[in-house]
Amino acid sequence: MKRVNSILVILASLMLVASLAACGGGAQPTTAPEPAKPEAAEPTAVPEEVEPTEVPPAEPAAPAAEEPAAPAVDSKFPVPANAKIVMSTDQLVIASVDMSMEDTIKFYRDDAAAKGWTEYELLTTITDNVFSMAFRVPDQAEELVVQGTVIAEDNLTLNVRYEETDVN
Repeated sequence: MKRVNSILVILASLMLVASLAACGGGAQPTTAPEPAKPEAAEPTAVPEEVEPTEVPPAEPAAPAAEEPAAPAVDSKFPVPANAKIVMSTDQLVIASVDMSMEDTIKFYRDDAAAKGWTEYELLTTITDNVFSMAFRVPDQAEELVVQGTVIAEDNLTLNVRYEETDVN
């Protein structure tokens, strides 16, 4: 038994020595390669002078009062005529409008009343810079939610969407 164990130890030692030799265990350490030297860029040719072209004079814009303002984008959501749509999906519209917060709130209250929607005052919140309102029609499964944030004195960002309601 001792003889078998001795042979196994000798074989294991030989395999260890062979693997060290194969992996370069006794080789000299290699040095890192030198970084490549950047090549000097060749100068580019100076462009020839280009003569400016004349731009035809622009026609004067028609005053805005002559035409009624149309919505910026067709939307299933009510938005003021001067709204600039930032994002629109089937679920919501985000728009920027150049109106005061008071005028925007009045717009939505008037629009909802004209369509037979009533303001759900429990969900109405109005502060100095933010408002949130909900409008609904009795026995309908959804309500109109309008939220606005003042960006500047006469500029707001609006989020308008329909939400399911559990209140009848």
